[in-house]
This record gives sequence, structure tokens and C-alpha cells, in this order.
Amino acid sequence: MKTKLRLAKVIPKLGKADEITRCMLCPNMCLHLCPVFDAERRLTVSPSVKARLGYFSENHTYEAIYHCLPCDACKNACPMDISVNDNLREIRAGFDTEIARKAVERIERELLKNLKKAESERRDGRILYFPGCRTFESGLFDKTVEVLEKLNLDFAIDDFLCCGMPYYELGLYDRFKTAIEEVKRQASNYEGVVSNCPHCVAIMRENGIKAAHLISVLQPVKVGGDFSFHDPCILARKLDIVEEPRKLLGEMGCSIHEPVFSKRDTHCCGYGGVYRFIAPEYAEKIASNRKEHFSHQIVTACPSCRMALKAVDIVELVGEEL
Repeated sequence: MKTKLRLAKVIPKLGKADEITRCMLCPNMCLHLCPVFDAERRLTVSPSVKARLGYFSENHTYEAIYHCLPCDACKNACPMDISVNDNLREIRAGFDTEIARKAVERIERELLKNLKKAESERRDGRILYFPGCRTFESGLFDKTVEVLEKLNLDFAIDDFLCCGMPYYELGLYDRFKTAIEEVKRQASNYEGVVSNCPHCVAIMRENGIKAAHLISVLQPVKVGGDFSFHDPCILARKLDIVEEPRKLLGEMGCSIHEPVFSKRDTHCCGYGGVYRFIAPEYAEKIASNRKEHFSHQIVTACPSCRMALKAVDIVELVGEEL
């Protein structure tokens, strides 16, 4: 223990060392917060061990560097503000692996299912509604369109595109660049973009697209009832949208019962990024672990979280009473 404490004091002083080096030297201080380790229970997928494997991946790619989520629970607790997933993504980019190829095959099968549905709903408007892949998969697309119509939002639906997040997370940067450039071209025709998916919004913002989460255009209606709000990791930690959904639920007459881990200290649902296409059984275990934290009906604001937790999306609550 003394050795670990001494090392913990030294690590922040390695100012010029790159993040992967500092992370690999850490005594796994964020281990207790890692949803992947909690589900898989093997040190190989613990944060600092994955960093070490990534560091030594020059001639061999370790399967464990793909067993990570973009939840940034590690970064939220890290005194050096290091995201393990961000660092591992850079390492994945150096390899063309069977793991990535198989994940892409699964993901693209889902993408193909979404194409025709979006094309049949095309319309013009000032604001582009960008549903995102998971919105289709979760069954939220039609419900969201209905809500936006009832709110009289002047919105457009264009050709279905993927923001490229899966390619980005797998380190397939050339394919990601192609995808996001196409989204940029499409978005340039509108005043802005709204999306159900926090990850889509984060990716678009990081690439210079004016994007907002759907919560920004929703209006309160009288609903009532007891709910617990699950904070999607990216919504809370990357988009800093924490109080807005609670304010909206309060204005809707809902009683909010906070789970043990909430707001920026939320716990991941397991469906973020591409982890569930790589290790589906463990993604389900993470979801099951997270569900145990709630004693009331779960409401959230992310299609992936909705699927994982069998939750209700806040847009569905609004739609029920409009």
C-alpha cells in the first residue's frame, strides 16, 4: 500500500510523459469505477493494465485494448484527467484487426436496416433532425418525429447518415473521416442539428458541427409519477447536460428519485460505443449491474441507455401527453 501511495504522488509529476505512460504506471486507482472490469473480473481489462498492453502493442495487438467503453468513468476520477478509452483508441488506430473487422460487420448490418426507414420520412425544414443509428434500433425514431411535429419545430429529415462513431471508436480513422465529412456536408444545409444520441452530438461538436441534444427543444407537459433519471455517460460528462433533464422532469410534475450513482458520477449502462458488438455478454452484465441501482421506473435521454436498461426515454414521456 505504501508503494502505491508513493507512486500515486510521483505520477502527476511526470508532466512531459505521454498519457498512456502515466496511466500504465498508475496503481489502478480508478479500478473500482471501471464497468468493464466490474463485469469481466480480470485484471487484463483493468484500466492501467490495458494501458500497459497498449504501450506494448507495437508488434502485437492485445484483445483487451478493445474491451473499453467511452464512459470516461476513469477520467472523472483521475487526478491527471486521463481518459483510458481515448488513449486506447489512438493505439487501435495502428492496427487492422479481426476484432475490428467483425465488429464493423455487425454494426453495418444494423446500419443497413435503418436506410429505407429514414428515406421514407424525408422532409424540408430549418433544423436537421439527425436520429443516429441507435435511435432507429431502439424504436425511438417514429416517436421522436411525432413529438417534433406536435412541438411545431421546423425540422428536416434528410438522407440517413451515420456520424461515424463506430469507426472512430475502433480506430478506423480513414473510414471515420469519410463519414463525418459527409455529415458536415449535409449539416451545412441547415441552421443546426438536433439528435437523440449524446454520442452523435459529441462527435459532431468535436468536428465543428452545430449540434444539440434533443432535450434542448423539448417542452414540459403534465405527466406526474415517480421516476429515477439515469444520466447517460456522454450526456453528463462530455456534453455537461445534467440539470436540464431534471428541470424538465420537475416541470412535468415528476418526482425524481436519484440512484446511488448519478449526474457526473453516473455508472455506465454497458451499451456505449462499440463494446456490445465486441463483448455482448459482458455489455449485458454491465446493464444488469446498473439496473440494480434503481428502485423506480428508469427514465433517460439516450437511445442506447434506453435499450440497455429497459428504460423510458424522456421524449416518450413528453409524447404521451402532447
